Amino acid sequence: MPKADLLLHPVRLRIATELANRTLTPAQLGAALPDVAQATLYRHINLLLEGGLIEVAGETPVNGALERSYRLAQGAGTLTPEELHGATRGEHVRYFTIFAASLIEAFTRYVQHTEPGTVGQDGMSYNRATLYLNAQERADFQREVVGLVERYLSLPPAPDRERFTLASIVIPDEREKST
Repeated sequence: MPKADLLLHPVRLRIATELANRTLTPAQLGAALPDVAQATLYRHINLLLEGGLIEVAGETPVNGALERSYRLAQGAGTLTPEELHGATRGEHVRYFTIFAASLIEAFTRYVQHTEPGTVGQDGMSYNRATLYLNAQERADFQREVVGLVERYLSLPPAPDRERFTLASIVIPDEREKST
């Protein structure tokens, strides 16, 4: 199964998100994804494992059995332009729809668990900006953003840290392309 199809599934995308910079057991994943049935969770863990997107980080004896812990494999959480190269227009729209739906689902969970008058007071924000960049400026901007995000991705969970989701989308505007 192509990496894009493997990763861009609603449940598998949530599992990969949970495993970003963390090592978790299936029980811990189940606690983080309480709406996913245990059998479904195990099926998707196995698909991600077989596809090489997650890997076994360790095994601990628990009650006579081995409990595995998993982590995201290096580079598994993103899709490169090369990995998306053969996708059709319809597949790109499907992949983006799954991505956008996962954001809507996460935002919905946030809003449902936050008092209406306090939404956004905890750092939540969403916005849209239009940038005018030449090819070099776009490459520099992308490199700088990736570097900044990577710096903060390396911070481990801690009692004084809150968890945030950062999503980014860069869409070239066909109306603005010069001919």
